Amino acid sequence: MTKEMVLENLKGLIGVKFDTDKVICAFEDFEENDETNIIVEESSNVGYQMIAFIDTANSTEFCFSIDKENTIQDVWMR
Repeated sequence: MTKEMVLENLKGLIGVKFDTDKVICAFEDFEENDETNIIVEESSNVGYQMIAFIDTANSTEFCFSIDKENTIQDVWMR
């Protein structure tokens, strides 16, 4: 699976409540630098509230914009 495919899976979650398990499932068969351990955590950065990534150096980060009802408004990668 490519990072673009993961992003497509994650975009399918827009409009639903943020659920860590659903986010992790979107990473199915994705690895970077031979690693597959997925980290999902709150972000301290301005502009997005949650972040998900593979636990390895220089991994692709998937950023989530979440509204006050904990619904995913947008997701992008950087």
